[in-house]
Amino acid sequence: MQLKKYQRRALDALDIFLSEAVTKPHGVAYNIACKVGDPGFYASIYEPLGYLRSVPYCCLRLPTGGGKTLLGAHAIGIAHKHRVDGPQYPVALWLVPSTTIADQTLGALKTPGHPYRAALETAFGGNVRVLGIDERRQITPQDLATAAHVFVATVQAFRVAQAAQRNVYKDDENYEPFFKGRVLPDDMMRNTEDAVVRPGETSCSFANIMRLVRPIMIVDEAHNFVTGLSETTGARLNPSAIIEFTATPVRSNVIVSATADELKAEQMIKLPIHLTQHTGWESAIVHALQQRASLATVARAANEPIRPIALYQARAATVGAEATVDVVKATLVAHGVAENSIAIATGTQRELAGIDLFDPACPIEHIITVEALREGWDCSFAYVFCSVANIQSSTAVEQLLGRVLRMPFAKRRTTEELNRAYAHVTGVGFHAAANKLKDTLVAMGFDERTARDEIIAQQVSDAAAAVLPMPIPMAIPPVVLSARPDLAALPPEVRDAVSVIGEGEGVSVIINPDASDEVLALVGEALASLAGDQDPRPAIAAHVERRQAAATPSQQGASFTVPGLALEQHGELDLVYPDTLLDLSGWTLDGVDPSLPGFQLSETTDTVVVDVNDGQVRISRASSQMTLQLEDETLWTVGDLSRWLDGMTRQVDVSQPIFLEFCRRVVTRLVDQRGMSLAALVRAKDVLKRAIAMRVSELRMAAGGRGMQLLLGDITPALGLGDNAFMFADGRYFPPRPYAGSYTWQKHFFPRPDDLKDAGEEFRCAVALDSHPSVRHWVRNIVRGPHAYWLPTSTDRFYPDFVAELIDGRTMVIEYKGAHLIHDPDTLEKANVGARLQEISKRKVVFWMAERSKAPDFTLRLNAVICA
Repeated sequence: MQLKKYQRRALDALDIFLSEAVTKPHGVAYNIACKVGDPGFYASIYEPLGYLRSVPYCCLRLPTGGGKTLLGAHAIGIAHKHRVDGPQYPVALWLVPSTTIADQTLGALKTPGHPYRAALETAFGGNVRVLGIDERRQITPQDLATAAHVFVATVQAFRVAQAAQRNVYKDDENYEPFFKGRVLPDDMMRNTEDAVVRPGETSCSFANIMRLVRPIMIVDEAHNFVTGLSETTGARLNPSAIIEFTATPVRSNVIVSATADELKAEQMIKLPIHLTQHTGWESAIVHALQQRASLATVARAANEPIRPIALYQARAATVGAEATVDVVKATLVAHGVAENSIAIATGTQRELAGIDLFDPACPIEHIITVEALREGWDCSFAYVFCSVANIQSSTAVEQLLGRVLRMPFAKRRTTEELNRAYAHVTGVGFHAAANKLKDTLVAMGFDERTARDEIIAQQVSDAAAAVLPMPIPMAIPPVVLSARPDLAALPPEVRDAVSVIGEGEGVSVIINPDASDEVLALVGEALASLAGDQDPRPAIAAHVERRQAAATPSQQGASFTVPGLALEQHGELDLVYPDTLLDLSGWTLDGVDPSLPGFQLSETTDTVVVDVNDGQVRISRASSQMTLQLEDETLWTVGDLSRWLDGMTRQVDVSQPIFLEFCRRVVTRLVDQRGMSLAALVRAKDVLKRAIAMRVSELRMAAGGRGMQLLLGDITPALGLGDNAFMFADGRYFPPRPYAGSYTWQKHFFPRPDDLKDAGEEFRCAVALDSHPSVRHWVRNIVRGPHAYWLPTSTDRFYPDFVAELIDGRTMVIEYKGAHLIHDPDTLEKANVGARLQEISKRKVVFWMAERSKAPDFTLRLNAVICA
């Protein structure tokens, strides 16, 4: 199969990275590869795996439908070509997130003539053997010496958390020939002392065989492995290289990033997506089946070898669920769909097993699932996606929607209708559905700018537990030795703090400058006897001294607290939460007016088109040409509908009897005073449910507003101290988007502040704080962070942009708002809450609503507030 341009670029970048990594530090090799692969916004500082710092580790990012599996097959040959100490033929361990994907990948790699298989055979002259993990006992040392081997497995098979229960870690006499007569590393897994066979000895296990042969690790759909593939697992398997393929990188060293525009230009995916939102699930199903029938007619007229398929995401069979699998099937049959053209694919019903959907004789036109098609199922004939579940369940929608994006035969059709995908959804409003689909495409890797923000957040949260990347230039000079040192006898923490690069007389020992002071001291002692004239201890001591001098207050063990707003309730002082304000106002629905202002019934559909253009997901409105005529046969009563609404919109802060009565009064008002038929309300009960939830939210907001007025006026809160204060200290600050600019912060309490761009008013505010002589230290507050500082509003919490401790012991809280927002009711409420905090603290807490519309010199304004 001829590779697409972006696929060729991806493999070229991989080739260069692995080639350069043989002789250069991996960070240097990564930078060189990025110049070829062009990862765009995903480029970052190279980050090795903590337990495998000497193993080259990279990621190829391709959106859904980009051919990740094909590139994985090509990657094995490339990785083996650049292994300098390897055997004639490689062993590859291909890890996937689920059994379904494992079976699909295994079948393709085993099939003669399949593009995946052809890629392997071309690289190794046809000497290739592909095995599932359950076939591993067939191998012998002679097998591995005469052919390339690819083992396909789920990551669950190798998780170390319960190694004793994983067959790949168990002693097996079939594997004894791999270990006899060999000098084995000391760190291999051993049998327990109470084992029946070879107690306490090296385990003759499949995992230990991998440890010996150092497999190429191919990680497919890497976004599933944030917790699934631990670094401990990788260390046990001792791979020679780790290559990830994913649409949504999490913590990987991305060397190439293909865009949706490239996939669209290469005819790999169907775009645009036509999205139609429906008021009821039956409407969505009928429109979807009509859409599929229309596409089938178009395909026949154009003589296209395509049989369009519709996918239906039903609701799980739980109490109260309506459109379950059986109900969806019955609806299809009731509208003339033949039963033999329907297949159900769930955890318990697997009617697609053994069926070739590309066979012209296959009758399947409709597939009903809940989540079973989320991964590992692929048929480019799928054109129509219909979700009668809640589209806000993003994981299922993301994977199911991905099933309808692949272009048949990777070639655009002459009829434009067959180049598009179609989605029919219910359960949310029109704008929410359109925006949710946009967000889903972003999660699938289709929006460059938004996806960039997402990867930064994940990398940083994960980095809290990972070894930080080594800065360039290196903080500690490398130690050059005449021979490769034997570090096996050193403590694990010392081995983990160094990387050995090169062979012969050009061996360099790289010391991780981020190791602890204690570990660095041990490293210096260990290397001093090997280094001759290059005793590293003086350089290490100087580095530790510089680091201690540059340490932030949090790194030095300091802490500071910021008072909150508290109120005495039931004899105890507690923070003021939004719920506290509801209690103050006497919140209830008992006797409240049950009218729904603005509520109207509509059984028409609304359609939008979702496409990708210039790297951005774009939404535009389109007209719907379908009509729906369904007979209402409901026998529901007012009581039935009221109980359904009560069960589906239950409010945690309203008692069930009161809320049930409120629902009954709403329905009665709509029928008796608004003239709406009960049958129409039943058909539109999902819409009515959302209208009631919205109305209750409005009433709750009004009650919160009344409570806020009491807090700001008649009721005097207290200053939240002790347990009611917010403490900033080491281990309590994890910025999701750490500052990556060029400014060097002098007074930020933590090493790196959160999310600041090197421009704009907020940045100038931060610079002014950092340089002001009255500021001891400051913190860029994290919105909704687990230890972030917040104050109550009538509906939620708000998180001021900055908090600071002043030299005179006072605390300063700053909320920044642009001029266009300064008179917004929400902003005014925040300003009033901050003023109340300042008032009750007697200015021990200084609150400042920083406004862009004031004088341009931010430092002068800040000084005026502090000195007031």
